[in-house]
Amino acid sequence: MNTCDNIAAPATAVGGAVTIIRLSGPGVLDIANKVWQGIPLSDRNIRKMVLGKIAGDQALAVYMKAPASYTGDDVVEFQCHGGAAAADAVMRAVLNAGCRLAEPGEFTCRAFINGKLDLLQAEAVADIISSGSDAALKMAEKQLDGVLSSRIGEICDELNFLRSECEARLDFPDEELDFDDTVPARIDEVMRRLTELLATHRAGAVMRDGVQVVLAGRPNAGKSSLLNRLLGFERAIVSNIPGTTRDTVREQAVLRNIPVYLTDTAGLRESADPVEKLGIERSYRSISGAEVTFWLLDASAEDLNDEASSFDPDAPGVIPVWNKCDLASGRTLPELPLPAIRISAAADEDFPELLDEFERKVLSVARHNPPEVAVNARSASQIEKALPHCERARQWFEDGCYELCGCELASAAHAVGVIIGRNVDPDLLDAVFHRFCLGK
Repeated sequence: MNTCDNIAAPATAVGGAVTIIRLSGPGVLDIANKVWQGIPLSDRNIRKMVLGKIAGDQALAVYMKAPASYTGDDVVEFQCHGGAAAADAVMRAVLNAGCRLAEPGEFTCRAFINGKLDLLQAEAVADIISSGSDAALKMAEKQLDGVLSSRIGEICDELNFLRSECEARLDFPDEELDFDDTVPARIDEVMRRLTELLATHRAGAVMRDGVQVVLAGRPNAGKSSLLNRLLGFERAIVSNIPGTTRDTVREQAVLRNIPVYLTDTAGLRESADPVEKLGIERSYRSISGAEVTFWLLDASAEDLNDEASSFDPDAPGVIPVWNKCDLASGRTLPELPLPAIRISAAADEDFPELLDEFERKVLSVARHNPPEVAVNARSASQIEKALPHCERARQWFEDGCYELCGCELASAAHAVGVIIGRNVDPDLLDAVFHRFCLGK
C-alpha cells in the first residue's frame, strides 16, 4: 500500500439512506474543493459540517485536518444520498479529480502507520464490525481501547529490560555492580503472563468466529422443533410424519452470548428414496464438520433400546439429548456412553442443562465467563514462538551463559513485539488488513 497518495472509497454500505465517501491523503483538501459546490472546505471550518452539492446532488461535507483524523492524514468525508447511482457519481468525481480507489483496510492501515493505532487495535476495528454477540463486541471494544496492547507492551518492555541485565553482566564482568538477581523469577513471571494470554485464544476464537452446531438423530426425534425453540421463531417445518426434513437448514443464533451456526439435518435412517438419501448424505457431512453435535433421541419411541443404539458417541463434540420427555413420564431411559440431557423441545420451556453442557463443550468451563480480552490466532502463534525462547533464556541465565540468555530474550521480545506491530513487515500488514472491508 502506498501511503503518500490520495485514496477514496465508500465508508458505508451502498444502498442505505446515506452513503459516506471517505478521502484520505496529503492532497485531499484540494481534490475535494475541485468537486465540491458550496462553502469551500478550509482551516476555517475544520470538523464542521457544511452543506453544498457534489456530482449534482445535495450533500454534506466535513474536513478533518492531519494529524487529528482517523488515519492521521488529511481526511474529507462527503455524506450524500444513499443508493448505488449517487455513490457511484461521487466516487467517479473524486477519482477523476485525483484520488485512487482505496484497497480493503487501507484507511486503518494508514492509521497504524501514522501511529494512531497499534496492530492489535487495528485488528479490533475489524472484530467490532464482524461481532456476532454482545460479548464479542465488548471484547473487541476493550481491545480497541488498548487493554490488550498495554499488557503485551508491558511484557515486551520487561523482556527488553531483562535482556539489558544480561548485556550489563557481559559489559562489566569484573565490576561490583548491583545486578538484579531476580532475573530467573522475572522470566518465570513473563512466561506465566504469556501462558495466561495464550489460554484466552480458544474463548476468543469462539467469540469472534462462532461455533458450528449440528442437530442430528433419527427422523422425528424433534430436531426441527429444537431448532425453532433455539432460534425463537418457526424456521423449520415440524410434522409427525418422519422424514419431513430432507435437506440441511442453517441459521445463525446466539446461545449464552456465544455466536453459533445451527444446522438442522435430515433424519438418519436407511431409505430407498433418492431425494431423502441425498439429504442423509448431507447430514453426515454436516456432522463431520461440526464442533458441537446435539444428538437427539426420542424418549417416546416404542423401542428405547433400539433408539439408544442410533447414538454415535464419536460424533464431534456430541451431547446426547433425550427429547419428548413430556411424553415419556415414568419410563426408564437406557444408559448411554455419555451423560444425556432430558428436554421437551415442543414444550414452552428453556433448556438450562442443555445450554450449560453446550458451554462446557465449547469453552471447557462450568460456567461461561468471557475474558476481558482474548488473543487471536496470529497473536497466539507469536506467543507460542516466544515461550520456548523464554524457557531457554532462564536456563542459560542459571548456567551463567549471559550472552546466550540475552539472545533468547531478544528473540522472545521480537516475537511479542510483532503482536502489537513494533516489529512488522509488509507481508504481515497485507495479511492483516486485506481481511477488512473496503472503506475501513
